[in-house]
Amino acid sequence: MEGGRPMPPRKDSQTLDHLLHQMDLAFTNVTGQTISFIDQSGSWHGPLRLERFTQFCRCVMDSPEGAARCRACNHTMGLRAGDGVVVECCHMGVSVISMPVPVEEERSIYLSYGQFLTQDTQAEFYRRLEDSCAQLGLDYGRLQKAAAELRVLSREELDARVQLLRIFASYLAVSQSELRTRMEYAQQMEKKLELERKLHSMEFKFLQSQISPHFLFNTLNLLMRTAYRENAAQTAGLICDLSDLLRRAYRAKDSVCTLSEELLCAEKYLAIQSQRMGPEFSYEIDCQPGGERVMIPVLTIQPLVENAIVHSMADEERPLRLSVRVRLEEELLRITVSDNGDGIPQPVLEQLEEGGGEGSGLRNVSDRLKLFFGPEARMDIASRPGQGATVELLCPLDREGGVGHV
Repeated sequence: MEGGRPMPPRKDSQTLDHLLHQMDLAFTNVTGQTISFIDQSGSWHGPLRLERFTQFCRCVMDSPEGAARCRACNHTMGLRAGDGVVVECCHMGVSVISMPVPVEEERSIYLSYGQFLTQDTQAEFYRRLEDSCAQLGLDYGRLQKAAAELRVLSREELDARVQLLRIFASYLAVSQSELRTRMEYAQQMEKKLELERKLHSMEFKFLQSQISPHFLFNTLNLLMRTAYRENAAQTAGLICDLSDLLRRAYRAKDSVCTLSEELLCAEKYLAIQSQRMGPEFSYEIDCQPGGERVMIPVLTIQPLVENAIVHSMADEERPLRLSVRVRLEEELLRITVSDNGDGIPQPVLEQLEEGGGEGSGLRNVSDRLKLFFGPEARMDIASRPGQGATVELLCPLDREGGVGHV
């Protein structure tokens, strides 16, 4: 309940109800009989098609006491069916087949098919019928007439129905899995589109330039070739790294990339900064094996390392050290960017909380992570003046790698 109103049904619950209904209709078309889906509390899952029940069972359920005993039988049979197929008699002596349905639900569901007699139970059923009617206050003559319409199954017929039900249950499990996969894919596509819209609306610093990208990259290529001709290999390497960074920024509409690509981008940026700052600056990048394949939004790490350098001063007495670490912890991706610099100024931290100013770059990273990994993704910032700062990204991963892996 929320605000006094019932919560709307979950989409996956609606999908399961639809599958169960389709399975019931298919079984009825094949056999002329109905099946029921019951949870372990004894309640019927979905609409109860009483018109498909035998006349005998409808007569019993017309009695309040009879209906209550039917629910109690459902509960008991559901518990026993937790480990496999169970064939047993209900409180009236009618035979019922119960088996678990392998679906991904909060509550276990089992399939119930019955309202028949077997050659082994027929005699005991009729011997107890009069006493059972008396206990429920039912008309013995009416129930005896309805009992004559119950089907009597041989051992071979019973085995055939058990096998058919197993096939239907397996089909249901496969169908639900396929539908769930399609729903998850649709949700991921919706998330990707939202992420792309968010990316297009962001103010990437590289895109603020009014210079034609075609002219810019041609000029950088010219400078790089000139540097090589002049045997200035280090200068050519810096120009190449800068060109790669700018090209990546201009193509940010691709929205996602592997973590290895993102780390390579950060490394190119840090290599340029290392040349600019000299021996007063050093860095290390440490990625746990297996993390390279994780998918993340583009320009996730580079803004973090840029933020660390912008808010730190390096000199001979206090060289700046920057570390990027990636760890996989069960169902969690942890990315940590830390430095020993001046820390993030308090006004910037306040602007980050408010979503504007100098903190907007970090906020954009946090927003994009939530769009891609879900609302559980978060960014933690620890900063101490004069002692450095640590920015940690915590991103949930599916049990099998899920959205985060290729």
